Amino acid sequence: MAMLTQPFIEITKQLAPSVANWPRRQPGMLMIDGKALRYSDLHSFYHQTRQIFGDRLYDFHSDKPAPVILDCGAHIGLASLYFKERYPAARIRAFEADAELADTCRANLSTFGAGDVVVEDAAVWTHDRGVSFDSSHDDSGHISNADRGTHVRSVQLRSILEEGPVDLLKLDVEGAEFEILKDCGEALCNVSHIIAEVHAMDDHQANVGELLSALETQGFRYVLGDLHQATWVPSTAAPPFRYCRTERFILTVFAWRT
Repeated sequence: MAMLTQPFIEITKQLAPSVANWPRRQPGMLMIDGKALRYSDLHSFYHQTRQIFGDRLYDFHSDKPAPVILDCGAHIGLASLYFKERYPAARIRAFEADAELADTCRANLSTFGAGDVVVEDAAVWTHDRGVSFDSSHDDSGHISNADRGTHVRSVQLRSILEEGPVDLLKLDVEGAEFEILKDCGEALCNVSHIIAEVHAMDDHQANVGELLSALETQGFRYVLGDLHQATWVPSTAAPPFRYCRTERFILTVFAWRT
């Protein structure tokens, strides 16, 4: 256990000099504001905390005191904790496909006073028949087209959106966002705001335009931000531009209904 008692963002400042040297995918615990927070991978915790609590990546404005939020790809619960800090009465459903991470998420939310967040051990997908999931126990677990992963429960996001209005759809599902949003179609009319991490890591780059076009069709405006060139992913061809070190990238789409 690392005995650090400062708030989230202060802890990242203490971890910054050494986080790169910590072994990956080893679970542990941090004391944050005097409460024990469990993590599965310190590297993932560090970068998520910087984005969520430092850069306030998931901050959005709602006139409602109790906005409905779907946290898809909840990992250890940091995004839901931020939403609860921003909107204490928010009604949140959090989905995490990795059962161990879902347990960690549930424990963290309870410890930090957000036990009313509904955590579901499931992958959001295009159907509810279950999927193969490659679990890495960090923040890069993903739905696999092969059978080498673990079979996990899935829920169709479109069906959930059809149940009623959603104030924020947060989507961080490591490449599954293309198929999921395509399947949602007109059900997106029930969503007011979307924050989606888009992964153009393999053959998905051509689909980024389709994803944005689908949002436009459903009446959304959007801004693209938080761009990262994914230099850690093997690449077979470098772009013909000095600035671009790879054609692989991750970006965040911030979309809202006009």
